[in-house]
Amino acid sequence: MTTQLRRTSSAARPLPRFDALPDEVVEAIFSFLDARTLIAVSQVAKKFTLIASERLLWRYLCLHDFKRWDSRHEIKSKTLDTSFRDWKDLYAVRHTANVTTRHAIQQMVEVPVGRLARAQRVLEHGYGVKDELLKLIRQAPSSSCPLAQRYFAQMVLGCLNRSIALETWTKVRYRTNVQHPTELALACMDMFVLGDSDVGDIDDTFSRLDEYVEAVREAHPDLDEQTPRTKATTIAQFLRSKKWLGIEEGDDYYALDNQFLGIAVRSERRNSLPLLTCVIYCYVCRAFNLRAQPCNYPMHIHAVVQPPSTDPPLDLDNKPLPTDHPTLTAATDTEPEPTSLTHLYMDPFNTDASIPLSTLRSQLHFVVPTASSAAQTSYLNPASPHSLLIRTSHNIIRSVTTHTFPPPTHPISIYSAAYAALFAFVIFPTTAEGLASSLADLRQHFAHHFSHDLWNYQQYILPLTAGLGAFGGDRGIQDPLVKMIREEDTTPKTPKHRPNQASLARDEQVPTYRVGQVFKHKRQGYIAVIYGWDTACKMEERWIVGNGVDRLPQGRRQPFYNSFVDDGSTRYVAQENVGLLGPEEFKAEDVDTTFDMDIGKWFLRFDSETATFVSNVRDEYPDD
Repeated sequence: MTTQLRRTSSAARPLPRFDALPDEVVEAIFSFLDARTLIAVSQVAKKFTLIASERLLWRYLCLHDFKRWDSRHEIKSKTLDTSFRDWKDLYAVRHTANVTTRHAIQQMVEVPVGRLARAQRVLEHGYGVKDELLKLIRQAPSSSCPLAQRYFAQMVLGCLNRSIALETWTKVRYRTNVQHPTELALACMDMFVLGDSDVGDIDDTFSRLDEYVEAVREAHPDLDEQTPRTKATTIAQFLRSKKWLGIEEGDDYYALDNQFLGIAVRSERRNSLPLLTCVIYCYVCRAFNLRAQPCNYPMHIHAVVQPPSTDPPLDLDNKPLPTDHPTLTAATDTEPEPTSLTHLYMDPFNTDASIPLSTLRSQLHFVVPTASSAAQTSYLNPASPHSLLIRTSHNIIRSVTTHTFPPPTHPISIYSAAYAALFAFVIFPTTAEGLASSLADLRQHFAHHFSHDLWNYQQYILPLTAGLGAFGGDRGIQDPLVKMIREEDTTPKTPKHRPNQASLARDEQVPTYRVGQVFKHKRQGYIAVIYGWDTACKMEERWIVGNGVDRLPQGRRQPFYNSFVDDGSTRYVAQENVGLLGPEEFKAEDVDTTFDMDIGKWFLRFDSETATFVSNVRDEYPDD
């Protein structure tokens, strides 16, 4: 009976109300909620409203939900500042940026005009929206317009990556609170060629460099106690033993992927040209309290390592310098005269051992026999970040334009690589004449391959054109190229309806094929997809003659098709060379292996049943 009564009493006891729980318990429960649920719960009761606004909850959500932050948010300082309370407002700012990004990409897919303005709205939110852009790219295959969503999200992402690089280069140029300027300047080059990779940005590059430092420290825990000379040679030996410096035997020396610092420290092979090898080596040396920097030695670059600045000054073996040593007697506004006591020269690309200063001086007499004493001193002293970046840019241009190489181990767009180098020439000009020449080259490359990058062109290039009449005035208002790109983006296309033969001239024909159809070129064998057509060849006479159009059996008086090719190029193809591919010859699984992401510029998705791409240029070709 007693047991029965106890059970009855227990069953009748009312459960405690959730809002009666102590605030600390409620807050602990709220810490498991996502932002949307937390806001919903906060509207249930006044008590919940107060608890759901607790700054620590929103601090956690900010740091958990958002991986990347734009520098304007100063997230590192806010994280360390216990007095900062506006985490909920900061979360709202980031959430709004993500919503704006998603909506802008959707509109870019659906509306054929005003795309550059929508891209600008995304870019104005800064680097933090990269996470949302990457999410849109990853989610594209499950969307209703996978090709277009991927293309436009990746297009804006490329602009965003470049904007961070250009902003950083501007700081390096004007020395605005910059640490490790050489590594920073070179890491920016990778931002141009990242594509949709989730790794490889500037912070990632420095994280990898720091991993090298920690690996050296773990292998040599007593290295801090050694002399500068011993430190320098030990670091070179370790990095070379790990094959983290130089190029693996048998690999292509001039391959484009050997030119980028971020790729050099994160790719599987870890290949790097002598300049990057020296940069990596010097970064690790500086972590062990050495002064180290590549020197601008001609032909083959070397690293120069110096002891830390001390009072009194010491040499490379931790011995006091003689009182008559040049570094103690030279004027402070001149470069110090290198000596074997204070300057250790390393060639980590080729060897663990140091290179005698006398050897380098002797080689200079053969390499640059007319160089003055001051010039020779300059060759043997640390190089500026500016000069190393320009030297790297020349290497990239040389590799892109003159070297026929197999596909790189780490795929890189040659157009993006050249764009990075051309931008570097303009941001870090050597002469006024050089600036004008580089601007002309950059404008041409921009117009042909990166006209969607108008935001960066306006932000970072046009301000440098003041006084250069050929490029227009302030902010490009008078720049004909900018004006043309804006008008093309904002002006609706004139619809091009499929004609009937009776409406055409005698030298024109009704096109047999339609936008979205896939074909194999009958003579050249490449695969392409049609994104436009003409009823006869509409190219200028020079192009017609140069491409031998009149030697074709049907000549110029046949339809021609604007086509996107499997090598990423666009071509103008005569109808007689079109060999249509059907569902059995071109399948859905062939799309990504045949065409790169630029196909989304014209198409929404692929239809497996008809083996055609669904058009996203119906404003221009409404009947297709």
